[in-house]
Amino acid sequence: MHHLPYSIINAATRIFITRRLPREGEVTVREGEYVEPTTIVAQTTVHADFRVVNIAQALDVPPKKARRYLKVKIGQAVEEGDILAGRGVLLSRSTVRAPMDGIITGYGRGRLLVEKRAARLPLPALVSGVVAQILPRQGVVIEAVGAYIQAAWGNGKEGYGPLLPLTKTARRPLRAKRIDTGAQGAIIVGGATLDEEALDQAIEMQVQGIIVGGVPSRLIPRLMEVDFPVIATEGVGKIAISRPAFRLLRTLKGRQASVSGQLRTRWDAERPFIFVAMPLDDAHIIDPEIPLGIGDTVRALRPPYQGMTGTIAAFPLHDEMLETGTRLPGIEVQVEEETVFVPYLNLERVL
Repeated sequence: MHHLPYSIINAATRIFITRRLPREGEVTVREGEYVEPTTIVAQTTVHADFRVVNIAQALDVPPKKARRYLKVKIGQAVEEGDILAGRGVLLSRSTVRAPMDGIITGYGRGRLLVEKRAARLPLPALVSGVVAQILPRQGVVIEAVGAYIQAAWGNGKEGYGPLLPLTKTARRPLRAKRIDTGAQGAIIVGGATLDEEALDQAIEMQVQGIIVGGVPSRLIPRLMEVDFPVIATEGVGKIAISRPAFRLLRTLKGRQASVSGQLRTRWDAERPFIFVAMPLDDAHIIDPEIPLGIGDTVRALRPPYQGMTGTIAAFPLHDEMLETGTRLPGIEVQVEEETVFVPYLNLERVL
């Protein structure tokens, strides 16, 4: 039996979400404690940043003579733009200013060292649930119940807010004209993709996040810079959101959603996700090891059926010939009124 990769798109599931600090720190909650998305579950100290400011070069003086022009002392706190050194009476004509807020921590050979104060980095729970496990000095595992959608791409940001679908179908792209003042503070849901104009409008309207099927590769550098999460359920390109995901997102309109754009691979595997907490008695833990069966939902990952979602209609006994002339094992997938053959290597399960 073939084992397919899988994505969870489920309206009633029990999941375990790991919240981990980027470096060792302090866990601030207890096992069994109920947490909200904004509850701080752990915190750590961010390593201080520093800048070396070449006073001698900036003032065009020998390093040995640069000290006489300093306007600050070791241990002094400065703010960005404060004068560090200057020549002459009119300092504005020949001055060196602090590149950031910080503390003067050293001087030598005509150079000043400005070090940023260490800051505390809090880790919010992001989802509502119960702390199921403490990861000492690292974070927690939260058990949560509700609707859960795994995505393929994210920009690394996280957010929380009400879901607001803005397209009627999964194939329609997200357009700027649909993003008005009603989108402020919301996580907006589009269809196939978005363009730069839509992104600019979303930023202006101060949305809390964007969910679409695919993102254009040329837009990724900008998407990585915005301060809210952008999620592509299917990946990079102009791809419609899968029908199961789109239908579920529309039924969740107005509900508070937790959105994570974190994407890590290899040993620290993590996928972007959308989660909506709901009180469900029939929620269950999904087991991806259950064998494939007739009627199970699958999704095509590559052309010519990329993004297509259907149900398993049959398991052919023999490999089938593709248009490329290659024979491969696969399954017959029912898509609306049509049945198509799709190789196993082009499929994933939808759980």
